[in-house]
Order: sequence, then C-alpha cells, then structure tokens
Amino acid sequence: MRKWLFAVALAAVPAARGSVPWPLPASYSEGTTALSIPDSFTLSAADGATVSSILESALERYQALIVSGHECTDGSGRSRRGRARHSGHGTGLRGGGASATRGLEQTAGELSSCTVTVADDSATGLAEGMDESYELEIGEDGSCTITAATTWGALQALETLSHLAGEACLVENAPVAISDVPRFTFRGLMVDTARHFLPVDFLKHVVDGMKALKLNVLHWHVVDSESFPAGSQRYPDLAKEGAYRFPEAAYSTEDFAAVVEYARERGIRVMPEFDVPGHGSWGYGMPSVMVQDGPCSDTLDPTNPDVYTFLADFLSEMGTYFTDEFLFLGGDEVQSKCFLGSPSVSAWMAENNMTTSAQLQSYFWQQVTAQVMPALNRTLGVWIADDGIPYPQDLPAGSFGNVWQSQSMMPSTIDRGARVVLSGPWYLDQQKPGNYITYALQNLWKGMYQVEPFENLTDDQASEVLGGQACMWAEGINQFDFDQYTWTKTAAVAERLWSPAIVTDQSYASDRLIEMVCRFNMRSFGAEAILPSFCPTDV
Repeated sequence: MRKWLFAVALAAVPAARGSVPWPLPASYSEGTTALSIPDSFTLSAADGATVSSILESALERYQALIVSGHECTDGSGRSRRGRARHSGHGTGLRGGGASATRGLEQTAGELSSCTVTVADDSATGLAEGMDESYELEIGEDGSCTITAATTWGALQALETLSHLAGEACLVENAPVAISDVPRFTFRGLMVDTARHFLPVDFLKHVVDGMKALKLNVLHWHVVDSESFPAGSQRYPDLAKEGAYRFPEAAYSTEDFAAVVEYARERGIRVMPEFDVPGHGSWGYGMPSVMVQDGPCSDTLDPTNPDVYTFLADFLSEMGTYFTDEFLFLGGDEVQSKCFLGSPSVSAWMAENNMTTSAQLQSYFWQQVTAQVMPALNRTLGVWIADDGIPYPQDLPAGSFGNVWQSQSMMPSTIDRGARVVLSGPWYLDQQKPGNYITYALQNLWKGMYQVEPFENLTDDQASEVLGGQACMWAEGINQFDFDQYTWTKTAAVAERLWSPAIVTDQSYASDRLIEMVCRFNMRSFGAEAILPSFCPTDV
C-alpha cells in the first residue's frame, strides 16, 4: 500500500495512478486492487439515520454521477454505459476509462455501495469556520464508508468519492483510506456579472464547478460601473434603468434566492458584493446619491447624508436574499479627481478641514461603520489595494480585507486590525498574475500553484488569514469563454487552499491536474489543457 501522511515533508511522491482526488487530501493512502462499479451501485445513509434534505439530494446526485455520468466500457472497448467511445490506452480517464485496458473481468471485486454516517446532519452552520472534515475508506473487499461531523463534511467526502470512481466505472487503487480537512476555511471564486451578464443557469454551472474543487465561497460581484443587474423590490429603478437590458439581463429577487439555495445545497456560501463608493452604477436609478458636479459618473457622494440612509435600506433588503454572514462592499479604485474635481464636494471638504481624497474616503467608511453596518448584522469585507485604502481602523471590528494587488500588503493589513483573504496572485484574467511570467498560457497554473499564502507572515499574522480566492473579472469574459479561462487555473488555487502546505510538487500535481481537466470536461466543463494528453471527450 502506498501512503501519504502529510504530517511530515514529502521526500518524493509517486506518479499519479488512476484517479486521485483533487485537491489532494490531508491524509491519503491507496493500494493496487481494482474494484468495478456496477449499475446497481448505491449511496445511502447509515441505518436508522434521519437524513437532511441536503444530504438526501446529494446522495441521489452523486449516485447518478458515479453510475451514469462517466466513461465506462465492458473490457472490449464497447460502451457499457455513460459516454465512452474510445477503447484508449493506459489507465484512468485519459485512457478512455481504466477498464478499457484492464477489462472489468480482471478486477478483484466490486464496489456495490457506500454508507454515509454524519454526526450532525442538521445542515446548519453554513458559515465561516464550518467543519468540513471527513473520513473515507474503501476496502479491498468492496466495503465503503464515509464518516463526517457535519453535513458539509459529508458533501466534501461524496465529491472525493466521485473523483475516485466517478468517471472510470472503476476504483483502481483499493484499499483507500482518507482523513481530510481543509487548510483554510475561506476558499473562494469571484464572478463578475456587471461587465458581462451571466444567466442564472450559468451561475449554477459555476457553483457545480466550484463543488468539484471543494471551494466554499462564491464571491458574487453583482454590480459595477457598467451595469446594475441587481433587482430590488424597494428600488426597482436601479435594475430597470441600470441593467444592460431589462428584465432579460437582470436578476430578480427570486433569482438571488434561487442561486443562494442551489449553492447551499452544495455546501457553498454566496457572498454578494455591492461596490461603494466607486465602481458604481447606482446613478442610473438613483441619481441623487451620486457626486453631482464632478468628472466621475460612477461615484457615490460621501458628503450627502442620504447616501447612508439609502445604503442601509438597500443592503437590508439584499440581506433577506443573501443570507451569508459576509457582505462585501468593495471600496477600491476611487480616483481622487472624482472628489477633488467636484466643486460641491471640494467645498464640503474645505468646511470640514479635509484636503485629500483619502481623508474623505476615511470619512465615508466611518459613516458606513456607524450608520449602515450596525443594523445589517453582517461581517464587512473590502478590497485592500497597495495604498491601504480602505483603512482597517475605519471599519467595524472583525472586518476583513481582500488583498488584491501585492501580497506584501498582507502583514500591514493584519497589523492594522483586519483579517485577510488573498486574491492578488490569483487573478484569472491576467497574463502575468502575481508577476509570474511564462511563454505558454497553459503554464499559468504553475504560477498560481506556487503561491504560499503565509509567505513573510509571523505565526500571529498567519492566524488572521481566512484563506483566499481566485477572481474572474469579466471585462473580456462572458459565459462562452468563462470555462476555458477559469477552471484549470482555479484548480491550482483550490489545491493551494485545501491541501497541506507541503503539497507543492508541480510534477506530481501536473499528472493529477491532467486527470482533473479531463474530469471537468467529462462533466461538461470546457477546461483548458495543460500538456499533450488524451481525454475521451476529445473524440
């Protein structure tokens, strides 16, 4: 039996064999026995257990994926079920399914069922710091058990099982023993629906892709300067006037609730972002809250008291649809000219002894802290640029900053009182993310994979890092090229955020990532390739 126990450093790692889960589990061991998966395979809760609706749906969903959503042949190359069309060569997904060469008749046994035991299947506590740990064991005799402390851990275990068995109709490497827990509690993907509208069904597709990578936070950048697709019952003109096309390219309040529930059923939180005071299209439907006489049309007026009343009311409504404890309010890239170039704002600043845009932005966040956030019962998140704005000292206690430019800003952001999420080196739309330079675009994942979130942090500072996220800004991305630019690189980020810090070997990761790309494509995601290889979806 081969075994990886990540309490000690890896001196060497063997080549990936068959289907190895991505991200790599915290503790993982495997053998060499092959078990076939029959059409009658079942997933079930432990006898006598009361099953939550979320776990019940997940058992049905993953059973269907494992039984019929994959490559499978009868040993002669003929399709037994699923989408097999190629007899292939080699093992795993790239060979057209491992059974294409082994032949199911050569397996040592059969994996006919798997039983799930959850200590607390109340499906509550989908929040920062939730317990996602689990254990998964597959015996040489075909026995299979999953144990988890919570519903959310059970969902992660089912995803892992689908990686081991879900696309090859075969577990190639029994016995398997996994004891798993994520390294970071916040593992996100940001999507931007302001630059290009993404339909609700596509957002659900994004959630499914996130689940395949064990990401747990969908950061939804709902609105920006270009459009305001966010529907509101209290302020209907915002979307009516601000969406690219209303109502087709706008989200109803029912849409918000539907996406949040779809994500919750998969153990994924939805954190909405409504960017203030800049990057705003509020003025299409609420022109009175914007700077009236300046050179910028996308900036709220911090000197107008009605701005804070409006934000409190609007965000209170949004909180009935977006139920997560985290609320993201942006705060980045406010140009000085937007304030200093406005006669009315400049006059107010002079009356209040302010001379810089930074001072007015500080005032804005102090008012948000005092007038907007108290009634919302939310934890505030903001972007932190290299200029340090918004200043953590102006934000409510417990707020966090998303460090989106230089990773070197993490220590000072933490020292000034904010927790941190890292995204700067993980911008998916950039050609040189984190200043990583490579000739070939298919190698960009390597730059993202090599990032260490704790770099240059003390132990005390590291304890204030929630995790990180990949960001897919949509100036040049729509639903038709989203998959190509997102999933392969996001997979690299996902492993960095889930697996132990010592899992850094790029050669070992490369072989497994080829399998993960193929797995994505067999699940109807158009993930980009990283090396010459074959996947059954190629034909």
